[in-house]
Amino acid sequence: MDTEGKVQVDSSEKLTISDSPVEPTSLPSVLYVDGALDKGMMTDEDVPDGGRGWIVILGCFIFSTATVGWAFAWGVTEEYFRTHMFPGTADSVLTALGSLSSVVMTLVGIVAGKLADRYGYKPFLAAGALLWIASMLASAFCTTIWQFFITMGLMQGIADALIFPVIVALPAQWFKRYQGFATGIVVAGSSIGGAIASLIYREMLSAVGLRKSLAIFTAIHVVALAAAFLMIEERPSPGSDARRKAGIVWFDAEFFRDPVFWSVAGCFFFVVFGYLGPVFLIPTFTAEKVPDLRELLAALPLVVLNLSAALGRTLVGFAADLVGPVNSLLVAITLSGLTQLVVWMFVSTYGGIMVFAILYGFFCGCFISLVSAVVVRIYGADRLAGLSGLLLLFNTPGYAAGAPLAGAILGATGNNWQVVAGYGGAVQIVGALCLVYARMKREPRVFAAY
Repeated sequence: MDTEGKVQVDSSEKLTISDSPVEPTSLPSVLYVDGALDKGMMTDEDVPDGGRGWIVILGCFIFSTATVGWAFAWGVTEEYFRTHMFPGTADSVLTALGSLSSVVMTLVGIVAGKLADRYGYKPFLAAGALLWIASMLASAFCTTIWQFFITMGLMQGIADALIFPVIVALPAQWFKRYQGFATGIVVAGSSIGGAIASLIYREMLSAVGLRKSLAIFTAIHVVALAAAFLMIEERPSPGSDARRKAGIVWFDAEFFRDPVFWSVAGCFFFVVFGYLGPVFLIPTFTAEKVPDLRELLAALPLVVLNLSAALGRTLVGFAADLVGPVNSLLVAITLSGLTQLVVWMFVSTYGGIMVFAILYGFFCGCFISLVSAVVVRIYGADRLAGLSGLLLLFNTPGYAAGAPLAGAILGATGNNWQVVAGYGGAVQIVGALCLVYARMKREPRVFAAY
């Protein structure tokens, strides 16, 4: 592979950047696990690019659908808690509960992903699946809000941290030419899972209540995760044993001296702050703007948002191949922010809500699929492992406080949704502006693919 565009390290470990870009199409689209990079860089003869690999992708997709996807159905749970179980609880508390699993997944995932690369993937999948089932079953018997913080927040966050880094790394073992597409399918599984769960879950809550609904979902997840685990097979790359004996690179402090790094980190920091608010609050928004809707119609905006997000997360990989991952990320997060500022701020009808759900859903989650491709495009592949943990830390504040801030703003302003939309859209536009520096510094030609 051409080494131009990569980060070079001399004997004194100083950071230097060359000017020529690296082609992203032959590089992995995963960020969490060190060895995934090497696994994704086999020759075409070594990588199957199909066959048994598609069964593995199906297994990863099911894991993503059943576990990470559950977080995208939180809006249904939050609305049920607000109206039935905890009617006096502040919106900021409920959104904090919904965000906690994402925060825990991000923090623990940094460690779990790197350890999985050292000791193998399937033990972490098994442990994550068992903890997930335990968390779902325990949630069925919770009666107070702090108990849900433990089961739906802490336990499910740890389970996701054990599972998600592995399922987004496995496609690199089986695919080269279609690696981005395969990884996009896995990531899109979370949105599809959220859409399916949102639709079924709301109907079940109305019919049988929370405890029986969670018990039924637990039984479904037992079958689904067991089948998915049997579908998955590791395919270690040549030299993986040597890599597992090498030291783990947790962070690379050299990046703190590079303003381009701060440009990229600032982008992800702000974008995540505006990301989850609409996902969590759209059921409440729909119920307030269009009261007396049937249960199915009330659930549809969140379902449509998740389905649109699945499509966007899959197609953005193709866009990145055409115009470059940095350009694709810049356009996606700009349109995500503008959708909140221009559309959500002014809609009040059911049709308008559905339009917003489609548009925002398509653009809002694209950054998740593009993170590693952007990093590799800007810095090259040599220090991706060290950079991954640093960028994940910059995501954490947004996952922790973004949606709770939106809930707090909603309560403090007397349910003024325009302020909430303005907050979410504005911080995402700030994130886009942060990325402009890195884009122009690396590739000053405005219309160049980068």
